[in-house]
Formats: sequence, structure tokens, C-alpha cells
Amino acid sequence: MNGTDFRSAVSWWDDRVTVAVAGEVDLATAAELENRVKECLARRPSRVDLDFAQVRFCDSSGADAVERLHHQAREEGVDLKVTEVRAPIVARLFDLLGLADLVEPHRPG
Repeated sequence: MNGTDFRSAVSWWDDRVTVAVAGEVDLATAAELENRVKECLARRPSRVDLDFAQVRFCDSSGADAVERLHHQAREEGVDLKVTEVRAPIVARLFDLLGLADLVEPHRPG
């Protein structure tokens, strides 16, 4: 466990995978996220959803990691999206960095 309570859990449905992320995605945890998603990509899913419902904070290191993962996924023919972004500060970061197209709109419910 790191100092930011970062954790992730992987769930598979057929050839789709959801990586549920919680805590903070920052300089201290971005590599951990990348490694987890790369393990998933190695299994060749058709889609990867990064569920950010429990992410409280994301810095530029985390956003860079997501962008690198998106590029790798695209090169491998995999659709990668960030879903359930609930923290306004996280949504704003993706918007400011021009990564809003990676984020699926949050569907309150």
C-alpha cells in the first residue's frame, strides 16, 4: 500500500475489461496503474474501461499515464476509455490537457 490509498481491481466480461481505480493517480501511483492496465492489454481485450468513480485526485503524471495507455491500446486495436469520472478536479484536468475525448460522460444514477 502506498501513501495515497491507491488501489485497483480488474473485472473481465467476455473480451472486455474494467479496471476500477480508487484513491489518487499521481507521480507515486501512475506506474502502478500503467502496469495493471498493460497486464490487461497483454490478454488482448476488445475494450478497456478505466473506472475512475473512486478517484479523488489525478495529476499530470496520472493523465500522462492514461494517455500513454490509450496510445498503446489504440496501436493494439483496443478501445480504451476513462469512465465514471466524478471528481470535478479530475474532469477538469482531462479537459485542460485536451484528453476529454478519452472520457465517457458520467451517467448519474
